[in-house]
Amino acid sequence: MHLVVTAHTQDGHLSYQRTSPQAALEKADELAADGHERVVITDITGRDYEPGEFDSLFVNPGS
Repeated sequence: MHLVVTAHTQDGHLSYQRTSPQAALEKADELAADGHERVVITDITGRDYEPGEFDSLFVNPGS
């Protein structure tokens, strides 16, 4: 699986590639905790998910 985690900063954006849903969510949570805004996880189809939505759909469905 190919996922891209992106956070928007005052200086531009930061993007990180991850290969598992858990790793992508961990990176997204880390970026949000560091105070970065508009953190999204993008899947291979180009669809963006906010971390909470991604968690409920791909990491912990049914929670």
